[in-house]
Amino acid sequence: MFTNDQLKAMIKGQIIGNNYPYNSNNEQEIEAHIRRLFYRISRIPNVVCEAVWNHFGSGYASFIEFFCYRKEDVVIVSEKYGIQEIETNGIIIDISRLTPVAIMGEDVRYKKIRKATNEELGGAFGTILDGPNRLIINNNFQGFANLLKQTLDEFDYQLLGAEDIKQPLPFQTEIPTIYRDPRQYLVLDAIFYWED
Repeated sequence: MFTNDQLKAMIKGQIIGNNYPYNSNNEQEIEAHIRRLFYRISRIPNVVCEAVWNHFGSGYASFIEFFCYRKEDVVIVSEKYGIQEIETNGIIIDISRLTPVAIMGEDVRYKKIRKATNEELGGAFGTILDGPNRLIINNNFQGFANLLKQTLDEFDYQLLGAEDIKQPLPFQTEIPTIYRDPRQYLVLDAIFYWED
């Protein structure tokens, strides 16, 4: 899929790609393209899409994370003393800032909100960067995942599967990531990393 030189370039934060906007080597144009993708997904009927644009509030992330879900996949688990606990089943899409690829997998997110003010009191969510085994979409989400994949295709993003990124990185290096130790790096880590 990627050559060693391409993987090394991405680890250094260099942009690679033959199609616009990645061939422009302009971070602002790439982020604007990803924003257009986000708005396109948000226009799918009955779909909510949330995005993390600011490198998770610290450090540098080589990707932008979307969490997309259907309105019917949001469940109020409990409500007590004006506090709601909400469970949301959806799909995470990580879009690379460095090359036109994405990965997709399921997540279940929880949050507690104060009903009167809609203030978020706490929450929990996962990541699909734990490993390629997280890139699985169950049967309940196949139709929804296909809609998301079609939208990625419209914007010239290649959706990578576990087989594309599960191999150990074929060279020694340092990757600024919190997800894996140096001797355990996978091809995944060269493309999708977060330095906190």
